[in-house]
Amino acid sequence: MDACLVPSAAKPGACRCGRRAFVRHCMATCLCASTFRITAEPLEQEPLEAGLTRARREFEALVLAARALDFDRRIAFINVEVNQRIEYAADPESVPGADVWSTPCETLARGAGDCEDFAITKFFLLLASGYPQHGVRLLYAHFRRIDLQAAPVPHMVALARWPLVDPLVMDSINPLLIALSRRDDLHPIFSFDQSTVWQRIDAVPMSPERRTIRPWRTTLARTGQQLH
Repeated sequence: MDACLVPSAAKPGACRCGRRAFVRHCMATCLCASTFRITAEPLEQEPLEAGLTRARREFEALVLAARALDFDRRIAFINVEVNQRIEYAADPESVPGADVWSTPCETLARGAGDCEDFAITKFFLLLASGYPQHGVRLLYAHFRRIDLQAAPVPHMVALARWPLVDPLVMDSINPLLIALSRRDDLHPIFSFDQSTVWQRIDAVPMSPERRTIRPWRTTLARTGQQLH
């Protein structure tokens, strides 16, 4: 992700969220920022083709199940299913200083990922199930741990609700669907979808020169290839 999208105070860290481990260790490798190299390439040991094929079938089955539900229940279903199917795993040490953006199929094939992998998988499941595109975004935020003396750390979640006024947060740390206005532990920095980037969750997009998220474009292209 381009450094211009992240305020200078936002030092990227790592997000060590992992079921109970997320609450104790709470995140240490999550999204990107100006001092880190970001890559959209798959992890070094990319899942075999058979794994991606199985993951695509799993993705399609989740989409079919979600389509049978109304919009509010669809959000809850996808949030629970992804949180239960995916275990937290930090990006490998073989990719030093980088944060890997995985596609839904790559994440499901491994059954593991870090916070942005959870969020990206939920994002695409909502869109594929027919949820309105303008009601789904990804949010880069600062997460403040329970220990208020600790510095906030970068985190990524999916947002959903139509219209997107006070969206519900689909989180890998907090399993409850809570409106963003009630998540005092999250400080929004910017949000984005497949084509646009917004400051926080504003209605007006950022200027075109600040909308480029190179690894996200690559992940979008790879997702299209794997799901179609």
